[in-house]
Amino acid sequence: MLGTLALVALVMIVAGVALFFHTRALVDRNGAACPACDPFQAQGPMNVLVLGSDSRAVLDPQDLQHYDPNATDRNSGQRADSVVLLHIDPTAAKAVALALPRDLRVPAPRGGYQKINGFYNQGISAMVKAVHDFTGLPVNHYVEVNFNSFRTITNALGGVNVRFTRKVLDTDSGLNQPAGCNLLTGDQALAFVRVRHIDSDYGRIARQQLFVKLMMEKVLSAGTLLNPQKVVSLINLGAGNVGHDSGLGLSTMSSMALRFRHFSSTDLDFRVVPSLPQPDGYVVANTAQSTALFTAMRTGHPLPDYGKQGVSAVDASNVAATILNGTKLAGVAAQARTSLEAKGYTVVKTGNADRSDYAATVVYYTAGNQQKAQFLATQLFGGAQVQPVPAALNVTAGDAVVVLGKDYSPNAVAPKSPGSTNPLLPAGPAVVEPAAQPWFSAC
Repeated sequence: MLGTLALVALVMIVAGVALFFHTRALVDRNGAACPACDPFQAQGPMNVLVLGSDSRAVLDPQDLQHYDPNATDRNSGQRADSVVLLHIDPTAAKAVALALPRDLRVPAPRGGYQKINGFYNQGISAMVKAVHDFTGLPVNHYVEVNFNSFRTITNALGGVNVRFTRKVLDTDSGLNQPAGCNLLTGDQALAFVRVRHIDSDYGRIARQQLFVKLMMEKVLSAGTLLNPQKVVSLINLGAGNVGHDSGLGLSTMSSMALRFRHFSSTDLDFRVVPSLPQPDGYVVANTAQSTALFTAMRTGHPLPDYGKQGVSAVDASNVAATILNGTKLAGVAAQARTSLEAKGYTVVKTGNADRSDYAATVVYYTAGNQQKAQFLATQLFGGAQVQPVPAALNVTAGDAVVVLGKDYSPNAVAPKSPGSTNPLLPAGPAVVEPAAQPWFSAC
């Protein structure tokens, strides 16, 4: 959450490269050593770990066993409320903002596991190392921001407008908004990006991503960049409220600013580590999909679809499916059709699959419809594998193609336990989890 505002603050500093001498002292004064950071290669991609601190004194019970009471780092006793790895490609002038769920399960230094945000207890170096060990990506720099910085920067920009599809009242975070397009500033903006209990941590990440996109559009608008007084004010706030490593100095920012002078919010690809929540409170990464995503980022290849976070509403009424029988049992496709249509889905057609020995049900998606296929798989097919439709099926109509396997039963379609070891679990999940339909969007 707060990490997303650090991205905005970084953009604000970069946007003010013309005010080089004015900002020199402001940028340099918040620099700190980062022994765990990898040296940045001037012409290569840059990875910036963006952290938001919740400044809590009470640790998570699952992290307490790994807490070092003798730690001398200034972050001892705190957890990272938001963890984002910003991957900047100067050659393509594009960037990827990879969100790591705060409850992501990673190996603990003393054995066992802990949530990744707990490494912040041990300081920036421990957090940098944990992210590097998990992703395999070098971390060149870090940026951190806190709650007060978030309020200050948001208010300086005049807030952002967010559409609420329904009235929202959450006593825990303090979020209180009527249905409609509302201006969010200060505490309400903070509550919007921080609330966790009325949807999920994935919904929370989606809200953070939407908010930073809207903030970036304000920062990069002509009304801001062509107003010298506003630019100076934003640079003062950004540099004064954001901490960073000493290597992320003004010369580095100036160089990046020149390369990114035509950068817009559409050039920032938002992703979340492909993962699923577990009953024990951890979030467990899908190893195969995460590795594929990290490898593409490291090698500069096009990113796979893994980790895309959907923020648009998907429900049964806008999902059309083809159902194919992948077993030797007659009438299975017709039974599934009856079940889907009863729940409001559209069934384009039924038939037989390319073979009759499917052990497990698979939900395939046609071009551009991965989100709908994953919604269907999660809702009705126990979290079945979700893959692009193969040519062998010879199906292009509809959003999804369901191939029923031997595991299918029309009377047993409840979702599998999140603890399933299926290596092809949905990425993300890229759709909002069951019973947590999106209630927000851009105005």
